[in-house]
Amino acid sequence: MSQQPPRLIDLHTDWLLQYAPETNLYTPEMADHALKALPQAEGYLGATGAAILAVYRDSEDWEQRPDPWAALGDLITRIEAEFSGRLLFGPDDLARWHDDPDGLAWGLIAIEGFDYLIRSSDDLDRLPRLFDRGVRVFQPVYSAKSLLAGSSVPGDDRGLTDLGRDFLEMLLATATSTEEPRPILDLAHLNPTSASDVLSWIEADGRRADGLIPVYSHGAVYREGFTRPRALTLENLKRLRALGGVVGFGVSPPFYETPEALRRSIEETAAIPYQGRAGYEGIAIGTDFMGVDQTLPGLENAPGVIAWVMSAFSAETARAILRENGLRLIERCVTIPKTGAIEAS
Repeated sequence: MSQQPPRLIDLHTDWLLQYAPETNLYTPEMADHALKALPQAEGYLGATGAAILAVYRDSEDWEQRPDPWAALGDLITRIEAEFSGRLLFGPDDLARWHDDPDGLAWGLIAIEGFDYLIRSSDDLDRLPRLFDRGVRVFQPVYSAKSLLAGSSVPGDDRGLTDLGRDFLEMLLATATSTEEPRPILDLAHLNPTSASDVLSWIEADGRRADGLIPVYSHGAVYREGFTRPRALTLENLKRLRALGGVVGFGVSPPFYETPEALRRSIEETAAIPYQGRAGYEGIAIGTDFMGVDQTLPGLENAPGVIAWVMSAFSAETARAILRENGLRLIERCVTIPKTGAIEAS
């Protein structure tokens, strides 16, 4: 009798976008994109054990918000009210998940880019309040509008700024202000220079790697023929794996043009030592479903991703990529949140 395939732990999904066509939370343009991407959400919650739920708006949408922090709060409130699973905040939630691994899907809240939120040092004290509310994943940069660091937008060659370093310091302080906190620091959408600067900041003090968990939640790693700034360079990949960071592989163009190219990239990454050990530790999937315009053949939704990984790798490796590595990441992250809310102004 064949073993039941594992449920996916997804390092990145714009889950809330599936409700864009029926709400006034987004611009009409974002709602139009979401409507086209809806088939990619088919079967998602049943096939997914847990997911990092990105709170996301595109630049045009953010620019229409007179109070970005209030607009952010609206999205978080919507996730809290309507995620048809359970949100992971602390050890009690983790214990319930372990007791019922085949039950409802679990979710961690992520902020996908602080470009329109952190505009000066006065905004940094909002980071602890986000963490207290239950946000567990912090992606500093999304676009070239960011004042924290250079983005993966072509032509944006900036590195980590002084404000960006202050952002990291505040996030690290947040990580030690409550019981056993471990926020996740997401390097996605940083350009190679900024990603290198962030890794250097972490490497400069071993306590930083203990306090913040670095990940690259979704996208591609550098390879011949794919040299876009959105790719994680080979040198930064080596450093991230040495630190125990987790890489979430995208499953769509332009990151990978074929499933075979995706498989080769995963295998090449596994050959790079992870905390001194070669193998498939620290490798996971970040589908970015609802955020991408197209998918690879056979990988159009979460059940398809699971079936492909199970067919492309050994059963043990497939379970590590689909579930075990993501589970270990979540276990390092979750903690008990304090009560609190984001202030609108």
